Amino acid sequence: MRTADVAAHLDDFFHLDGYPPEDFAEIVVFCDDAGIPLADYATPAFMRRHNGLMLANAAEVQPVYTLVFPSDEVIAEVERRAYGRPALVFTHHPMDFETSDRGLLPIGTETLERMLAGGISLYSAHAPLDCHDSVSTSRALARAIGVPTTETFAGYVGGHAGVVGEIDTVAFDELLGRVRRGCDVERLDTKQVHDNVRRVAIVAGGAAFPPFMQEAVDAGCDTYVTGDFRVRHGGPWAEEHRPGFDAFVDDVPLNLIGASHFATEALVLRHDMIRVFADLGLEAEFVPQDDPWR
Repeated sequence: MRTADVAAHLDDFFHLDGYPPEDFAEIVVFCDDAGIPLADYATPAFMRRHNGLMLANAAEVQPVYTLVFPSDEVIAEVERRAYGRPALVFTHHPMDFETSDRGLLPIGTETLERMLAGGISLYSAHAPLDCHDSVSTSRALARAIGVPTTETFAGYVGGHAGVVGEIDTVAFDELLGRVRRGCDVERLDTKQVHDNVRRVAIVAGGAAFPPFMQEAVDAGCDTYVTGDFRVRHGGPWAEEHRPGFDAFVDDVPLNLIGASHFATEALVLRHDMIRVFADLGLEAEFVPQDDPWR
């Protein structure tokens, strides 16, 4: 299938024209700071809106590989699986993200050169995937842990990234088990305030933002499920905001469950997006990272 046709279908499916260019605009600054000439590799459309077809390295697409963060290791695995075929990477983030260490990291020039030579294109959907009305990170997480969603919240660059739902009252430990099984992780970060759970707010990924948590409290939620409810990575932004965010987390009257940025966002890419590409007649598979908490 033509790469341009796949990209046009995804643009329409995710309503890309409805999202402002502020979403992941920081990629330009990060690349400039690292001396990476992004504009030499990225499409003009991506340089304007920071979502959509970022790398158009082949006219055709054969296999598709979905992933959360385009780390060097994951891209190397894509190259191995593609085995020389023109492929498309569909990624939630256009940059790698070390959530326990350095934070956001742009794809390096050497990797960009290999992808160009190997005919590996890349399409990124960040807020459009977080906020889609059916195929979204948080909706997939809610389904995986058995929470039927009835409302949205957490306004986020063009849509709502969070969902709210009610379940039959269960003990907090029971919900922890559901999250472990649903996200396929052993390690969880938790804070318990209430013994039981009934009304749950869900925001996949890194949702350590006090306004989102306060909105969940105001909506009558007793529990907040996310990837990270604390800012654990480094960088100037993290160092500036961490003390205030941590203080809010310590005081907020919510059960908090973190199952890692990666694992909570992987679900939509592991399942829903595979079906989206299958409907286009494209073979697709999810490429994981080894450590969900890296």
